[in-house]
Amino acid sequence: MVATTKFDFEEYVASKRMLVDAHLAEYLATGSPELLWESMRYSVLSPGKRIRALLCLASAQAVKEDAHLVAIPTACAIEMIHAMSLIHDDLPALDNDDIRRGKPTNHKVFGEANALLAGDALLMLAMETIANHTPASIDRSIVLKVISELARATGASGMVGGQVDDIAFTGGKIPANKLDVLHSIHMRKTGSLTAFSTWAGSALAGSSAEQQNHFHHFGEILGLAFQITDDLLDVTGNIETLGKTPGKDAEANKLTWVSIEGIDKSKAKLVDLKHEGQETLAKTGIEKQSLVALESLLQLAIERAN
Repeated sequence: MVATTKFDFEEYVASKRMLVDAHLAEYLATGSPELLWESMRYSVLSPGKRIRALLCLASAQAVKEDAHLVAIPTACAIEMIHAMSLIHDDLPALDNDDIRRGKPTNHKVFGEANALLAGDALLMLAMETIANHTPASIDRSIVLKVISELARATGASGMVGGQVDDIAFTGGKIPANKLDVLHSIHMRKTGSLTAFSTWAGSALAGSSAEQQNHFHHFGEILGLAFQITDDLLDVTGNIETLGKTPGKDAEANKLTWVSIEGIDKSKAKLVDLKHEGQETLAKTGIEKQSLVALESLLQLAIERAN
């Protein structure tokens, strides 16, 4: 980013989303059996915010101006993983939702079995995409580390484990240390993939180990902010702003930030997270102008509640 040029966040987001969408369409262009690939494309190519992919690209570009180009396969892999999680979350065995991103959920269109298998296939395609499409200029040990960290962020110690605990405390089961438990669920269910996104972008761009730690922590902060905002939108939003059926958390008696802390304290927590995120970015030692996209993405994640 050029310091003398005013940053246009809307133009930045539009251009990077277009870049990610074009590569996703390429990686998902064809395959057999066709029904499976149609189901995969339905969820991945459905219009979305692409926040996690944008975080990956913005983190890479913050470290080195053109490094976002080598991070594109990883950014697309993140979107595949995210789509997988949405497909599975919407199934009757989990959230049992009919609407996602303003459209019928995958299992409503392709059936539960095909939706489940499409999610499984996307999980594997994400790893293939990083391995096969990351430019040869990137050291293979870094590529292997990225794949390993994505597997960890997605699996039992990350997103999947967080989802299991989320289910365990749905239906009115309230632990004594409920806020600590909820924080742990959010940090894994949402925070693990956002933290991976910012970490991976910086790692692929050649940042130092210390900088990578700060980028990872920033992703955790943004992930928590994103989930608290989701909790708020389930209460205050509508199907247009949320992209899925509102009121599901209360109906299922889920453990959420709003159910524990209320609306006002949840909004206050978002303000604290915004400041913490800005302070964490400053610790990277990177000039502020190069971090403006990441700061704006943090703001975007929070302002969805307004």
